[in-house]
Amino acid sequence: MRLSPSGLGRRGRLQSRTPRASRAKRSTLISLESILPALGAFGGTFVYASFFEWTLHRFLMHRSYLLRYPFQTHALTHHRLFRHDESYHLARPEDIPKVRFAVWNAPLLIGLHVPLLWLVGRWTGWPMLVPGVLAMTLYYTLYETLHWCMHVPKDRWIEKTSAFRWLTAHHRAHHQLHDSNLNVVLPVADFVFRTLRPWKPPARPATAPSAPAPPVSAVEVGPR
Repeated sequence: MRLSPSGLGRRGRLQSRTPRASRAKRSTLISLESILPALGAFGGTFVYASFFEWTLHRFLMHRSYLLRYPFQTHALTHHRLFRHDESYHLARPEDIPKVRFAVWNAPLLIGLHVPLLWLVGRWTGWPMLVPGVLAMTLYYTLYETLHWCMHVPKDRWIEKTSAFRWLTAHHRAHHQLHDSNLNVVLPVADFVFRTLRPWKPPARPATAPSAPAPPVSAVEVGPR
């Protein structure tokens, strides 16, 4: 049986399409195999940051066991200026530096994790370093942004969301109970360590009942 030239052409095109399809499928699988571990490393580091924030907040920023600086700047200064009452929001422009961390805190806290992320990546074979640094950077940026919006409200779009309203109430309760609600961004560690407390507005002082009005006499009323 002899094939016509047109049949040979169709057969050649089918054969050429098959390797192309297999190569495309193989490249898709390769890309997924490289993306999924990176996404897992990013997500895992972001959740880890919740526990790191909780630990740093509780044992360094509210205790003077190891370092005096974080305790001085946070517990003694920030919490003295910003309480759970009306002073929770910024009142004086000169107190703006007491809302944020110092500029050098970000590279220090993120840089401390570079050796740890590298070691975890070597041990697991996952691409931990770049996704991990990106996750820590995002978490720190969210912390500073949300914390700023909580204490310096300006009717921003994010302040109108239900998630932010819950988070700022969560953080305001921390200014009332300093060993509770230690997370600002992701309260996973608060939930795990059972330090999650609801916000309870301070009770207003009861007003004294007004004295009853004196009876009106006929002289005051006058003739009808």
